[in-house]
Amino acid sequence: MPKLFATDFDGTLYFHEADEPIRQTDLDAIAAFQAEGNLFGACTGRPVRALAVQTEGIVPFDFYIALTGATLHDRNVKPIIEASIPRELARELYDRFSPHARGNTALVCAADDYWTFDSTLAAAWPVSYAPDFDAIPDPTQGFGLETVTIEEAQRLADDVNERYAGIVCSYVNLASIDVLPAGHSKGTGLLSAAAHFGATLTAGIGDSYNDLPLLQAADVAYTFHSAPEDMRRQADVLVDSVAEALADFMTR
Repeated sequence: MPKLFATDFDGTLYFHEADEPIRQTDLDAIAAFQAEGNLFGACTGRPVRALAVQTEGIVPFDFYIALTGATLHDRNVKPIIEASIPRELARELYDRFSPHARGNTALVCAADDYWTFDSTLAAAWPVSYAPDFDAIPDPTQGFGLETVTIEEAQRLADDVNERYAGIVCSYVNLASIDVLPAGHSKGTGLLSAAAHFGATLTAGIGDSYNDLPLLQAADVAYTFHSAPEDMRRQADVLVDSVAEALADFMTR
């Protein structure tokens, strides 16, 4: 039975401003881990299609935990778990909270993709365009937005969690929030993946607050020396890269 390792994507495996956004040393370590019959997957706030398209031919993920744990897909992007929220609730949530977004960064999550009502943004970002909410396909799965500060993101997340308790939940990811069906997190996604694939031992690595449930659910939890203090307290091992974490996990 395999070991299973789940990694956050942005800021953990993928670094936007770097000359080498995904380090070759990490890719080599992933290949060595998988060569031993183990499973390596993404655990991200992004919808699965946005991630799968960007990493096709680069990172051979064995599974995708997407939308902060609301969905689970296999390596062929075939759905295993897909949680959703009622369409009218998604519309209400978007209308209520999108005015607090920094610029035009409020994105609806639907049909495993990001959707924007801003055609200019759609042309510049790897997201899909819809002229209005009615043009977005089912199922609706939540939304995400960026804020100016972490404090504002926390305030908005707290408002979502209080106002819509038991229906949807929100997680802070630095100066942004993810909103998804209640009862899901990166931690529940890891547990579902482990059960589905029959993993004997699990590991998770992340760099931000929405990764805390992932670290709490993992048998072995990793984060970076540079991560926030709350993350470092939750981790079993501090590392400087995914490759370093995989090397440690291979010995267990």
